[in-house]
Amino acid sequence: MEKVVFFVIIAALVALLGRNRKIGYGWSFLLCLFLSPIIGLIIILFSKKVDSVEFVDIKKENEQN
Repeated sequence: MEKVVFFVIIAALVALLGRNRKIGYGWSFLLCLFLSPIIGLIIILFSKKVDSVEFVDIKKENEQN
């Protein structure tokens, strides 16, 4: 029983890395839980990061006005 709790805690900690990625925390946690935390970590690291800053093209915006 202790091993299962330990495995779920490790999966949750690894899934925290997926918070700011396109995959998200939920999918990261499920992947870590069903596959393994190591495979989940590899998938998380290969997913794209979510950009918190949106860039605006000033030239295109001025051409429209």
